[in-house]
Amino acid sequence: MRILILLAALLSGTATAQTLDTRPGDAVIPSAELDARLRGRELIFFDDGVSHFYNDGRYTFAYDLGRGGYAYGYFEVAEDSTVCITFVNGLSRCDAYVENAGRMILISGEGDRFPIREARDAGPDPAME
Repeated sequence: MRILILLAALLSGTATAQTLDTRPGDAVIPSAELDARLRGRELIFFDDGVSHFYNDGRYTFAYDLGRGGYAYGYFEVAEDSTVCITFVNGLSRCDAYVENAGRMILISGEGDRFPIREARDAGPDPAME
């Protein structure tokens, strides 16, 4: 059930930049730094969802560490530090990433917050294996 909630939240955002709903202690990550921290990396959420940001701009989201399937698309980090993803199914969304108390947090267009459990090198693209 948690996977379905995260999936709905991750796919429901709009593809336009939004006003960032921050909390005390949130620090917006400058766009160049954010791009460097995402490109070639994967972000693992606490419900085992994984966002893969490949060096060439491809993006995948793996549900339940890949056991629940994948969503494919392309990402771009905007100058306002939002990350916009265009999925191959035609949907798109923009999210913000902030840092608070040493933890990176995804803030969806609706203001939902998803803290990142771990960030690491992306490794091989499962779609290319």
